[in-house]
Amino acid sequence: MAMVEIAFTSYMSPSGKILIASSERGVCKIAFSADENKFVHDVSSQFHSDVIRDDARLHSVIELLDSYFRGNPIRTRITLDLRGTDFQRRVWSEVLKIPYGKTRAYSEIAYAIGRPSAWRAVGNAVGSNPVPLIIPCHRVVRSDGSLGGYAYGISLKKELLEMERTQAEQ
Repeated sequence: MAMVEIAFTSYMSPSGKILIASSERGVCKIAFSADENKFVHDVSSQFHSDVIRDDARLHSVIELLDSYFRGNPIRTRITLDLRGTDFQRRVWSEVLKIPYGKTRAYSEIAYAIGRPSAWRAVGNAVGSNPVPLIIPCHRVVRSDGSLGGYAYGISLKKELLEMERTQAEQ
C-alpha cells in the first residue's frame, strides 16, 4: 500500500492553538494543542502517512474556523476523512445535527441512533471524535444538563457553548 501524504496547519483561535490535518480525502484530525511535534507524530502513526505542513491546502478550513470564532455557525459542508467504527460514525453523524447554540444529551443521541440504552457507548464515541468543532461534540451534555466531559477540558466546553448561545440569541 502506498503511503499517503497528510497536510497539516495550525490556527491560533481565541480559545488556543488548533492543529488541523487533512488527507487527500478530507479533514481527518483537529486538536486543541500547542504541541505540533506530538500532533504530527500522532497523525503519522494513526494514518501510516508522511505529514507535511501545508498552510495553503488548509486555508479554507482556517477561514471556516475563523468565522466560527467570530460567532458564525459552521454551515459549509467540509469533506471529512473519518476513521471509526460504524457505531462511532452513526454517533458523529447524529452530533452533526445538533443546532448551533443548542445541546443534546448523550441519551438523546443514543435514542436517535436507535440504541437507547447505549448512552455510555455514545459518550465514548463522542469522546473519540477526531474533528471537534466541525463535529460539535462540545454540544453533547448529560441528561441533567450538566456539561459532562470534554477531551480538551470542561472550561473550554463551557466557553464554546457560552459563545454559541450568546451569538444564537442575537
